Amino acid sequence: MWIKPATLKGKHVTIRPMENKDLDELYEAGQHEVIWAYMPMKVTSKSDMKMLIEQALEGMETGTAFPWVIQDNRTGKLVGSTRFLDPSEASRNLEIGWTWLSPDVWRTPVNTECKYILLKHCFESLKTIRVQLKTDGRNTRSQNAIERIGGVREGTLRKSRVTYTGYVRDTVYFSILESEWPNVKHRLEEQMKR
Repeated sequence: MWIKPATLKGKHVTIRPMENKDLDELYEAGQHEVIWAYMPMKVTSKSDMKMLIEQALEGMETGTAFPWVIQDNRTGKLVGSTRFLDPSEASRNLEIGWTWLSPDVWRTPVNTECKYILLKHCFESLKTIRVQLKTDGRNTRSQNAIERIGGVREGTLRKSRVTYTGYVRDTVYFSILESEWPNVKHRLEEQMKR
């Protein structure tokens, strides 16, 4: 895979490749039911989290995903995870998705800096042309957060996915292009100063 393991460090967060040993900390971080409302699966037990990690690492082996864990530098604890999905070296694009964070760090600099570090890695190290983000059509909090960091709403795929609850969701797509990165980078850096 063109994406190589790396540890990405910021002031508030450190992002590193996911490993099996992260099970206990990720399970602890994922104890809030609200996290899983719009995710592809619900984690209610340690075996659920183990399955989530195994599926993520399997994606890394097959080249369809690259999973990361997110550590809060203030506490040293893992507070969530995210992934690069469907990476295409030939087309120089990928998706940032499967992102979840403990509500303990919602409305803190953690998510903004996490996206900043990942986008910087995408555009400045991996030389991507396009980074995609998507979310459940009902998840307005996530949509607002993506727009706040500079994601451009591209449209909605109607009735695109059946969730684990049986609900048939609409999926809202966003992207950031290489040409937009300088302005997005500046916007994120200004947000992180606040």
